[in-house]
Amino acid sequence: MFSEEMLHQVGSFDPSEAKRLLAAFEAKGIPFEVESDHSALAKPGRWLEQYLGMYPEGSKLVVFVPESSLPKAEAIFRELFPI
Repeated sequence: MFSEEMLHQVGSFDPSEAKRLLAAFEAKGIPFEVESDHSALAKPGRWLEQYLGMYPEGSKLVVFVPESSLPKAEAIFRELFPI
């Protein structure tokens, strides 16, 4: 954990998206924590979506950064995932 600094969630990402984001954070020296979120796997009817080839939502990686790093992390996020 990062001393007593509050962590802020940057977002919830597919593993391939998280890989790009975390590599950019590492390159810029931004500390982060990652938690896995498998809640979409328990969604009712998910098996039917898979069966029908609808590519249902899967597990996500939730990324957190310390409050002091949030502005830099958000700038990197906007650069990698423009709207």
